[in-house]
Amino acid sequence: MRSFVAVLIATQVAAYQVTGDLEARFVRWAAKHSKEYKTMLEFGSRLQNWIKTEREIMRVNNTPGETVTLGHNQLSDLSDSEYRAMLNYKPKAGYQAVKPTLLETGDIPKEINWIEKGAVNEVQDQANCGSCWAFSAIASIEGQHFVQTGELLKLSEQQCIDCDFDSHGCGGGWQDNCMWYVQ
Repeated sequence: MRSFVAVLIATQVAAYQVTGDLEARFVRWAAKHSKEYKTMLEFGSRLQNWIKTEREIMRVNNTPGETVTLGHNQLSDLSDSEYRAMLNYKPKAGYQAVKPTLLETGDIPKEINWIEKGAVNEVQDQANCGSCWAFSAIASIEGQHFVQTGELLKLSEQQCIDCDFDSHGCGGGWQDNCMWYVQ
């Protein structure tokens, strides 16, 4: 019985140390991102969201053969429902998928690292603006221009966000509208 109690106490101490370490890391993260929580209840809820994100980051980063490395950002304390609401995605009404035209390709390399080739601009932060549609469309255009010319351009996502009136600015939009606008 005594050994059972000792194991139980040791387990609780270890769990507290892990939780304490995670909480300390969360507090440093919150300070870095200027997060302020009004109540202890909100702090606890945000901590739990952050820990869930931390577990997913660790799962992916520790998966053998994984080609991506994840890390925390300013969104790491959001709940799943808050994150989905922030994305603000709405399917385009009347959208009809088109069957792609397959072109003759010749020999295709096993992989291409476009970053190493200098074909990709720096990652940007769209903050709370639901403008991923403009960022992805512009990055696609920049990439195609590089493939065709060997020159990496930096085009303006903001131009599509502000001036593509078929989309909704920070309220969401569609890549193809931005591409048509750029033409």
